[in-house]
Parts: sequence; C-alpha cells; structure tokens
Amino acid sequence: MDDKDVLGKADALLKRHAVGTETGSVPVLTDLLEDPAVAEANAELAREVFRRVMIEVEGRLAHDLEARLKLHLISQVHGAVVSALGDLRQELANAIGDAVSEAMRHRRAK
Repeated sequence: MDDKDVLGKADALLKRHAVGTETGSVPVLTDLLEDPAVAEANAELAREVFRRVMIEVEGRLAHDLEARLKLHLISQVHGAVVSALGDLRQELANAIGDAVSEAMRHRRAK
C-alpha cells in the first residue's frame, strides 16, 4: 500500500467529518445512523444518570454544609455561653454582695 494513498484517504476522512464541509452534516454510506429508539434509550439513560449524580452531589453538599455550619456554630455558641456565664457570675457576685450587706445592716439595726 502506498503511503500517499493512505495519507490521502486519511485526509479525505478528516475533511468529510470536519464541521462546515459539504458532507459534514450529511451522512454518507460509511457513517453509522443511530436508531431513533436507541437514541431515545440513550437519552433516557443520560437523564437517569444525571438525576442520580445530582442526588448524590446534593446529598454530599448538604452533609458538608451541615458539618461546616456545626464547626462554625459550635465555636460561636461556646463563645456566647462563656460570655453569658461571665455576666451571670458577675451578677451573682453582685447579688450575693448586696444580700450580705443587707443582712449585715439588719443585724446591726437589731
């Protein structure tokens, strides 16, 4: 087989499948035509695969988002609790001090 003949055939094949050529969108005898039933089955399969992938991705995203929110919120809640306990301790110390002072005044008054 001649190299020029092989290269010529390869070039003709590439030109035939190139976009914008006169046979690029028209099937020729060597092109395979897809059965409409097979095309619909393939499209249905593609939709089902897409649906399952989206369910998986959404599930993972929801899990990851929940985990990140937990980490963020735990530190926020911990800080708020520490702050509230500090405020309560001060208020409790003030209330105890006021109660002791009041008790001491009542005792002296007797």
